[in-house]
Amino acid sequence: MIKFKNGQPRNQIILFPKSIEEYIPDGHLARLVLSIVLMLNFDKINNKFSNIGQHAFSPKILVAILFYGYAIGIRSSRKLSKACQERLDFMYIAAELRPSHKTISEFRRENLEELKDFFQEIIIIAMKLGLVKIGNINVSIDGTKIRANASGKLSKDESGLEKLLSEVNGKITEILKEAEEIDKKEDFEHGNNRGDELPKELHKLECRKIKIENAIIELKEEKEQLRGDIKKTKSKNGNEGKLNKTEKKKIEKTKINLTDPDAKYMKEREGCVKTNYNAQASVNEDNQFILANDVTDECNDKKQLIPMLEKTEKNVGGKVNKGKADSGYHSANVLAAMSNKDIDLYVDDPSKQRLGSENFKYDKVNFKYNSETDSYTCPEGNKLELRSRNEERSIYICKTCNSCSMKKKCTKGENRTITRNKNEHLVEENRKKLLSEDGKEEYQKRMHTVEPVFGNIKENTGFRRFLLRGLEKVKGEFNIACIAHNLKKIAAYCVEDNIDLERCLA
Repeated sequence: MIKFKNGQPRNQIILFPKSIEEYIPDGHLARLVLSIVLMLNFDKINNKFSNIGQHAFSPKILVAILFYGYAIGIRSSRKLSKACQERLDFMYIAAELRPSHKTISEFRRENLEELKDFFQEIIIIAMKLGLVKIGNINVSIDGTKIRANASGKLSKDESGLEKLLSEVNGKITEILKEAEEIDKKEDFEHGNNRGDELPKELHKLECRKIKIENAIIELKEEKEQLRGDIKKTKSKNGNEGKLNKTEKKKIEKTKINLTDPDAKYMKEREGCVKTNYNAQASVNEDNQFILANDVTDECNDKKQLIPMLEKTEKNVGGKVNKGKADSGYHSANVLAAMSNKDIDLYVDDPSKQRLGSENFKYDKVNFKYNSETDSYTCPEGNKLELRSRNEERSIYICKTCNSCSMKKKCTKGENRTITRNKNEHLVEENRKKLLSEDGKEEYQKRMHTVEPVFGNIKENTGFRRFLLRGLEKVKGEFNIACIAHNLKKIAAYCVEDNIDLERCLA
């Protein structure tokens, strides 16, 4: 007869039952999360609570539940509440308390700003442990699109909103007419009611109507701002005049989402366009520890590099030694703004792949600039001389195009011109730096620094869609996800190096 291990009878009465702590092994993530949360400063959150009335759930317990939940991929307040009833690891963290999903949800929503302070405190803990090395901060910065908690079908342009408003007005008129007829025929059915109450369906439609009307106003303001920004940029580049067809089309096609007005249509890695937010992270090169995070509603990353570097320096209380970013952050203005900073910066150049390529032989990047003669030389050896100059840019023109056999491949105009912006030399220096052997090796480190972090957050913890709505709330939720990632890094570091967290930080 085969023998099996049967364990203890499930209905066996134990004289001295085990404590929950005994069921949680040493080095378990739940232990570390709780230990770190108990070290954080809760004064700001505690001051929100009153000594009068029923006792509230401890903020430390609720924060620990949130941090641990996000770390293992449980974000829903309902699932977190259920876990506190069913799972030993959550029972350990919650001290066997069972907060409702409403308690967890409201606490998260009302304390997002205070939770941001904990991000920096946890970085300081990592620095004390030696996980983040002070004086040698090398970071990679990147962004990723994360879906908004909003249906893409409810992203409408102005004409779409007008059509939707017309449909809602039609339904309101229809319901009012029907309600009037019912009131005349069936007044006796209302009992103690006055008989003139607003039907529930009509109330919903009225709210929807107000929402659509507000969205139309907001969209018009956004389009006007976009129009002003385009004109300002054109004016800065010396292109005064009316907007072209492409610019007008871009303005007219601007959309707003009725569910979450802050969310924007953004192109994802696979090429599809969905309602997203653009999440940013500054990641320490040594151990993939997040040193700064943010979320923006801007589709591209061009304006995010400097703010992210500044956030990083603020959080670590010191300077960043090296910074790396992909081509999405590249612009001459950014390189100019960073040129006076004491930082070794590597920003990928979107044009570097065209350098020396036969397919892009007559691209601007393959025209060589000579600073001594202040002129360009084309790939065929012809000279482009200065034609005009202002504070922002210089224009160079080739006067021998008509005698060149490659004219049709080089230009569609009468003569080939090259525009050189005032910060072009910084773009060229950065490109040269990236193409050097040391530069290639240094920039390559970015690939295994920041991208795996987003992979962990999205794939391992399932953070592919925000639960909260509105830019500020979304910023707070992503901050919790980044804290959870960092807590897992600290846990792995402590286990690997056999570090007693509490003794080390005592």
